[in-house]
Amino acid sequence: MNKRPLVPSFLQRLDDTLLRNKPNTWAARTHLVIWFAVLFALPLTAFCYLAFFDAKQYSSTGSWTTFVGLIVFIGFVFWLIFLLRFNVFKRYGNWFMWDGLKSFGLYFLSIGAMVALCFIPSAVETYRANQQFGNDEIVNDINEINTTACKLEYNLLPLHWTADTFDIIKRPVTTTTYTEEEMVTVDTVVTAVLDQASIEPVQNYVRQHSVIDTAELRRKIAETDSLVKINDSLYVFYKCPDYQFVSSYNADGHATKKILRSADIYYAVVKNYQKPSNRPALLIRIDELKAKYAADSRYSYYEEGLEYNINDDYEKKIKKKYNLNRIGYGIDNAVTKKYAWIDNWHVYLRFFYYITLLATLLVFIFRHSTVKTFFLSVLTAVLLMIITGLLMVMSNGNETSVLSFMIVYYLIFAIIALSIFAAKVRNAIQGISLNLFLFATPFIPLIFVALNETIKQRQSYIIKTQEVDNSALYFLIAEIAGSVILLVLLEPLFRKLYRKWYAAPEN
Repeated sequence: MNKRPLVPSFLQRLDDTLLRNKPNTWAARTHLVIWFAVLFALPLTAFCYLAFFDAKQYSSTGSWTTFVGLIVFIGFVFWLIFLLRFNVFKRYGNWFMWDGLKSFGLYFLSIGAMVALCFIPSAVETYRANQQFGNDEIVNDINEINTTACKLEYNLLPLHWTADTFDIIKRPVTTTTYTEEEMVTVDTVVTAVLDQASIEPVQNYVRQHSVIDTAELRRKIAETDSLVKINDSLYVFYKCPDYQFVSSYNADGHATKKILRSADIYYAVVKNYQKPSNRPALLIRIDELKAKYAADSRYSYYEEGLEYNINDDYEKKIKKKYNLNRIGYGIDNAVTKKYAWIDNWHVYLRFFYYITLLATLLVFIFRHSTVKTFFLSVLTAVLLMIITGLLMVMSNGNETSVLSFMIVYYLIFAIIALSIFAAKVRNAIQGISLNLFLFATPFIPLIFVALNETIKQRQSYIIKTQEVDNSALYFLIAEIAGSVILLVLLEPLFRKLYRKWYAAPEN
């Protein structure tokens, strides 16, 4: 038994046992791949933990992931070298039931262990960001920055709200004249609902209006700061001046507190403004928050210390004076890192799964096919993509045509591959079809769902109908179904087809 460096004795004994009793399992060397992946993951995690010490700076995981990816690729090549040195299938060794499925599973585990290493930098970065900043902490600090800026620079702030009038009745946009009785009613409603000291009379806005549909109306109601409903079809939407000098998308998505909107800041600070009794304390607090959140100036488009121009609006003046741009960048960076895995876990999972699946399919096909047939299969797939693309361009085709072509190709590959059962000699065309038949199988349910959704969208556009969008659920079911179909067919169909094709005499 050869001694391997860094491999403990129990793994050496397991390796020797597998070699003697289960050569097909031993050839995959999954146990060694997982062991070395763990050995590499430990120092990588430690280095990333030390490197990502400041969550407010711009993310550098792209460089780290690229570096790790190159090392993983080198490891993948070494694994392939050892994998290809011994092939039970091609040497006509003992082949037991479920060995085909077991081989595929071992390849998937080995490749998955290597691919997973590429996600460590991003995962550690998210962990470090959550260590440094709490969910409610960021929201509270954003609110404090905005309210403090308003207290310090009240004299620069605009105080009057703007308004837009929208009519949901489908008719041309015209200038509408209301009777004196209607205008009195409008005045009464506005006086009861709005602060007339800050909002100009509604008469200035109801005379000219735009037309919107009910869907746009619902969106505007959800986004508006305040509104007045004149009647069932006429609405006046009021917008508060922007007092959010620092904000971050989804910063309060996972917090118990909420970011104060401009209207909230107006009622809390601006409406009944009182001059701060301790202005120096507020300035010191702004400096503390700057030290806490401001991103490194070399990452920012903002030049620190730049004086604002006289023509700058109030937002630019305030942001430049207190370096709020850099603070905003730092908060954005921290929030993005904190919630990267929470909000996009399904994206990371799909990246991991499909990269691992594609690599596993290629390795499995290469292990069960000849070198010549494998590369001819790759060439065939590339040529089909080029030809299909040209046909689409020449015929002004659309997504429906592309997806239909894919289904037709799959059926052709399946028919030719199934003819192997009746073949007397090994045929390159059958081998190519079998390779492409296997490779496309897990993606066929996705193609059918995509084709169905495309057709439904075209029909709804023509007929002008609206349906509940369940496409995400359908695609998820298709993804799961594709994997299940592949695993179900792998042993009873694909393994037998490869065995029959490879064992036949060459043409």
